[in-house]
Amino acid sequence: MTPITADQGRLLTRTLRAQPPREQLFIFGEWVLVLGLAATWAGTTLCLGGYLAETMQVTAWAVFGLAMLAGALWLIRPDSQPVPLNWAVLLPVPFLLYALASVLWLAPAQWLAWREWLLWLQMWIIFGLGLHFGRGRRHTWVLVGTFILLGLGGVMLAAYQRYVDPRWLMLGWVHGWTQAQYFLGRSAGMFGIPNSLAGLLELMAPLCWALALMRSHQLKVRLFCGGLGALLVFALVLSGSRGGWISLALTFLLWALLAGRNWRRRLVGFTLIFVLTAVGLGVLDRFSVHAHERIQPFLDGRFELTRPMIWKVAGQIWSDHPWLGGGAAAYNVLFDQYRPRGFTDEPIWAHNDYLNTLSDYGLLGFAWWLLAALGLLAFGWRAVEKARRGEVSVGAFFSHWSERLGLFLGLTAFALHLAVDFHTKIPALAMASALVLALLLRDEAWLVRPMRPALRRRLGLALALGSLGVATQLAAPLYQAEAHRYSARRLIDQYAATGRGERRLITLNALNNFSAAVKIDPTNGQAWADLSYATVQTWHVKAGDLRALGRRAEQQADRALELAPLMAEFWVRKGVALDMQARPADGEICFKQALQLAPRSRDWWYYYAYHLSEWPERKGEALRAVETSLSLDPSFSTAVLLRQQLVAPR
Repeated sequence: MTPITADQGRLLTRTLRAQPPREQLFIFGEWVLVLGLAATWAGTTLCLGGYLAETMQVTAWAVFGLAMLAGALWLIRPDSQPVPLNWAVLLPVPFLLYALASVLWLAPAQWLAWREWLLWLQMWIIFGLGLHFGRGRRHTWVLVGTFILLGLGGVMLAAYQRYVDPRWLMLGWVHGWTQAQYFLGRSAGMFGIPNSLAGLLELMAPLCWALALMRSHQLKVRLFCGGLGALLVFALVLSGSRGGWISLALTFLLWALLAGRNWRRRLVGFTLIFVLTAVGLGVLDRFSVHAHERIQPFLDGRFELTRPMIWKVAGQIWSDHPWLGGGAAAYNVLFDQYRPRGFTDEPIWAHNDYLNTLSDYGLLGFAWWLLAALGLLAFGWRAVEKARRGEVSVGAFFSHWSERLGLFLGLTAFALHLAVDFHTKIPALAMASALVLALLLRDEAWLVRPMRPALRRRLGLALALGSLGVATQLAAPLYQAEAHRYSARRLIDQYAATGRGERRLITLNALNNFSAAVKIDPTNGQAWADLSYATVQTWHVKAGDLRALGRRAEQQADRALELAPLMAEFWVRKGVALDMQARPADGEICFKQALQLAPRSRDWWYYYAYHLSEWPERKGEALRAVETSLSLDPSFSTAVLLRQQLVAPR
């Protein structure tokens, strides 16, 4: 973030003193808002992109707090000072309202749907704040400086991961985490996922290169921008994100076609960029082992298998719910019904934001979402064209058409990458794209209309009170409960997978955290199911009345099923609780319901086999169930052990 110099501080002080008190308060409040906006986005980015519930607790309070401040600033603005409304802020509103309706009436798991809707809402708020506040040059330098520092930070961290400590992970020293085995050899920077780092870099790189090639800038500025652009491309290479490489390469090719003065120059530029890209990839393939591992499969015609499988599921969900979709955040909930045979991963999203939106919201929701995105990009392109014709507002920060084209192309690369990733589900990337779009559209006079004082005061009051209500009644309990649940479930799953740690402490800690989660947010069905799971596990560490524990676990599983009856795991939790009460017939109904919802889940076939194995006369059925589990995953060690027990002589 660019610091304010002493001279700038004195100038700001004199300016404040020369203004009426309400105007002074507005100027001061606007600076607080701009600095808070930069700090919120930077802090979210530096905390693994902000997708952890612990981070979202802070981010949500910060974003809604800034919205409350914005509403208060509109309230105190003197009537003599006109306040503009940028109409671009209204384009996403129809989709937000449609998504809200999907949360309320269609979502199969409302606590998940609310989390997704809150992210859409916060992305929209950041966009609105960027459009309407901090439009002065010094304000804008704060935001641009934050981009520069985060870009440089991403480059340095990417290099550290590649050349010093490949297992390093942001916040790892706090939680004891290391980089996932799957991502070793690829750099994620301040994110946990390398593709997310690529999403940030591709937003920034086109603008840097556009500035570097502008002859109107001083040489030192061009050298700095060119050097920064080269570093961003270098870090993008280290990320190993093939989607990022392809998106940025296509964007640079598009740049040549859009920026050339005539078709001859466009063709020459296109050819030059194509050759440079091909040579660069060839050099990487020849001299970098990690890059070779990412490039060679494509050259051999061996394309990735995982993404097409989960894309197919998104298409199947949409095919079964064509108009309204499966409901907000439905993809992960419904995935088990369509799980490909032998696929054991647990994808939260479809790795394609377009397909994910189509499967969740159907054709109607996807149309509103796409119209908003295409409309905003069309506004952005018009801003580029108006700058090319010299029709630029006085005082605009990005006044040259090449600068605006750089912003537009960054958004284009981001949009292209969405076809193979889920950037809009990562809070930091959602904020970054919203800010870039706001910087592109904020100075467009044709989008701005002055608000009448009465309307401005009503909107300010609604913004302040609405943000306060959403923050306190919805966001705070939702994220706080999920933070309790997620941390405890991660530890108990880690123990189940590795056996590391003390079982008693882990189980009792999980029980306490799950109990706290359901008290804070009784609508979190996963927390109720996890509480049922932990309740069952407590019998192993402190014994007690097995039937009483089973009844308690059953009640908790019933609460989870009331909130999300389509979750197969919740039926399994109830089946286990019923088995503890010596009610095998009722338990079997639950296990069969789970298998109906998740017919290709190795885990639930294993649970059903274990349930059957308790009766010697049903040994054959148990053996067939465990064989089904192993046919879905032959390496499932727990099922292998159960099969050995079943075939061994008693």
